[in-house]
Amino acid sequence: MKAFDLLAQSALLINECQRGLLEAEHSVLPAITQHARQRQIVPKIAALAAAFRERGLPVIYINVEHRADFAGVSINNPAVAYIRQKNGLVEGSPQVDVVADLAPQASDHIVRRYSGMTAFYGNQLESLLHNLNCKCLVLAGVSTNAAIPGMLLGGLDRGYQVIIPEDAIAGSSQEAHDAILHHMLAPLATITNSTELTHLL
Repeated sequence: MKAFDLLAQSALLINECQRGLLEAEHSVLPAITQHARQRQIVPKIAALAAAFRERGLPVIYINVEHRADFAGVSINNPAVAYIRQKNGLVEGSPQVDVVADLAPQASDHIVRRYSGMTAFYGNQLESLLHNLNCKCLVLAGVSTNAAIPGMLLGGLDRGYQVIIPEDAIAGSSQEAHDAILHHMLAPLATITNSTELTHLL
């Protein structure tokens, strides 16, 4: 069965669209912030979220929130080490808030991750999707470099079809985005854009 055939059982996963990643004033990873702004992913994700809500389909926010002391976070790669040095994305700080234009609605779900690199790690996302009877995942947010591929592989490993509206994701640069999209995401997921996907819902 093709992914588009399962849209009636799909969920929109909005990954890490938080002020500490998408707003220059609070950014801990400026390259991602800049690329997301250049690609204008926020209004596209907002339109997708509205379309999902209108059809009664789940909208799920996946946020990262570190403890103030970073206890339980493995500083085992340069990206996490850099965020730790910046004391970034700490629970209770403005950085962990979802950006205003994507503010969650009452019907939405919020999944918080305190450590790890990918969406399915150490939280209730898997059981939530199961209990919502989802068969297909639509991925949006940041970043093309790590979180989106990780979420894609996590979804595939759990038997989901995966759709990526590529204009609703961003990474550290257009060059990195294009390379990862072409060499990793496209062979494993159904690639589309936010306008086409909205029409298909």
